[in-house]
Amino acid sequence: PPPAGGAGEPARSDGAEGEDEGPGAGGEGPVAAAPAAAEEVLPPNKILFVQNLPEQVNEMMLKLLFQQFDQFEEVRLVPGKVGLAFVEFGSDVQAAVAMKSLQAFKVTPTHRMKISFAKA
Repeated sequence: PPPAGGAGEPARSDGAEGEDEGPGAGGEGPVAAAPAAAEEVLPPNKILFVQNLPEQVNEMMLKLLFQQFDQFEEVRLVPGKVGLAFVEFGSDVQAAVAMKSLQAFKVTPTHRMKISFAKA
């Protein structure tokens, strides 16, 4: 029992070090976020690329979510790829409004949508 207790204490110490590394990792966070920011720098497009959708999502669900925005045109799930869809609007301005409004929207408790402009 004492060695197990002794092993528990260093684990707590490691945990404390992990917490200390947290802010350091936080410092790395913006660096890790840089590629995501680079993705978001894609030029505006009337077509949005939606990722991180749950497997059970269908076109009707997405249509109900996106049709609240002006100039909504259509939703297309990516065949053979789970969790991906394209949503088309009449203009890149309206697509941008929808993207800002629904970015990180929780489709389920564990699935937050990631939305970007589609590549031209």
